[in-house]
Amino acid sequence: MKPRLLITGGAGYIGSVLTAYFIDNGHEVVILDDLTTGSAIDVRASFINGSILDKPKLLNALNKVDAVIHCAAKSLVEESVSNPKQYSQVNTAGTHLLLEAMIESGVDKIIFSSTAAVYGDSSVQPISENADVNPINPYGQSKFAAEQVISEFSSKGIAAITFRYFNVAGSYKNSKGELLTENHQDETHLIPKILKSTIENGLDSKVEIYGNDFPTKDGSCVRDYLHVQDLAHAHLLAIDKLEGGVSKVFNLGSGVGYSVFEVLSEIEKVMGVKLNKVLSPTRAGDPAVLLAAIDKAKNELGWKPKASLTEIITSSWQGM
Repeated sequence: MKPRLLITGGAGYIGSVLTAYFIDNGHEVVILDDLTTGSAIDVRASFINGSILDKPKLLNALNKVDAVIHCAAKSLVEESVSNPKQYSQVNTAGTHLLLEAMIESGVDKIIFSSTAAVYGDSSVQPISENADVNPINPYGQSKFAAEQVISEFSSKGIAAITFRYFNVAGSYKNSKGELLTENHQDETHLIPKILKSTIENGLDSKVEIYGNDFPTKDGSCVRDYLHVQDLAHAHLLAIDKLEGGVSKVFNLGSGVGYSVFEVLSEIEKVMGVKLNKVLSPTRAGDPAVLLAAIDKAKNELGWKPKASLTEIITSSWQGM
């Protein structure tokens, strides 16, 4: 019998893809989500409308569950700067409350969605899991604090895997033929942001490039992009790698870096258009390069990302 899972934040972008992916692979899933930032509820899952800050709802959701995938979080960097207390409450205190409820319910396995933002502006590229952790915004700080809480609870027998996501994009078609996509209402990610703007505002819409004087091959900053289905597959593999009393951390990225100019060029090819590129000043705090070292996930989980940049962009476009 495959483990029955609770996915917190299971109506959001990544949570809904994980829900569908696990159901497609034979798992029963319970979703706990307060629907503040996502509304993609898989009808094949059991759904509980509630917050991870509501302990009775947590205990209800954990009933007869074998493992938790914890995606519920606040995740906008700019919002975290203006409201750091909310990010600490939801991302850190919420994780602590979830773990307490897990202990009370006898559930001892968790996979946690963290972020490459915990590394801050790393001087070493690609970034390994052993790199210095130095988050530069409240979002990254709240996620790293949650990681530390999980590590503390591993001493109480909790089996934990933390995934630090780099730039995730793309859509996923479930076994029913339904396409699951990102909620683009407050879009901040490069690929879907450009696609959304071009579709909604036409080819005259400006595509801002923040700086062309980075110490990179073409002067624009370099990032690591991962298809959401590759991310989901890593979680599927991780379920069987959880060890009691052990907390592990893995990067999830493609291990390949693409500059902003390279991404824009590929978008132009996929969409068959010429983008209206506008050069803007470099933004403060933007690292020149953010690239994931993924050897640990490959070696210990047997995982390997498959989607190319072209496939990620095409998949994102289909989901618009």
